[in-house]
Amino acid sequence: MTMASLYAQVQIHDTTLIGEHCVFGFPKEARVRAEQQKPGSVSIGAMVTVGPNCIVASHVVIYEGVHVGADCVIDDRVRIGYDSTVGERTRITYGAYVCDRVTIGADACVAGFICDATTIGDRSTVMGELVHEYTHPHEGWWDVEEAPPVIEEDSVVGYGARVVGGVRIGPRSYVAAGAVVTKDVPPGHVVTGVNIHTPTEQWPGHRLQGLIRHWLSSPGPRVW
Repeated sequence: MTMASLYAQVQIHDTTLIGEHCVFGFPKEARVRAEQQKPGSVSIGAMVTVGPNCIVASHVVIYEGVHVGADCVIDDRVRIGYDSTVGERTRITYGAYVCDRVTIGADACVAGFICDATTIGDRSTVMGELVHEYTHPHEGWWDVEEAPPVIEEDSVVGYGARVVGGVRIGPRSYVAAGAVVTKDVPPGHVVTGVNIHTPTEQWPGHRLQGLIRHWLSSPGPRVW
């Protein structure tokens, strides 16, 4: 491990490569505040585990209690918040900001802003922003627990797209670049503009036809 800062117990497999200036086990704010108020009263943070054959590039910050599965790639300047889980063979890239208590499935790709407690399913891609509604700004930062988005398996959230609030996407749905989603998206739909939902089998564009054929030929239950 090269030039890494450790704030908690860390278990990193011998086959995993760690870049420079990484931080592992950084404590969540509640623990820091408790220590500031009563020094020496707070125990060491929850362990960080990183599975075999991972690549953790440079300037990555991983908070306490995070588990990263095998064969993952965590690209430069990624942040992963406390008690989050990253499934096997997943790639987190382009300086993604993953907030706290996030669950990311296997074979996923994440490259955007992911708010607290979000769930991203297996084989899904999120390049846009998943955000809370933030409808109670007059209340304390820690006093509000808003429902997070849920991205089901095999779905895509494109660049610049924004999913707002506790909505559910997919499975096998495609949120186009720049779209805005504030309502649930049924399985097998393409979303464009602001909440414009088109069933996948009715999508007229040619650019998604290869993906649609892949979904139709993939094993598992049909979702439309």
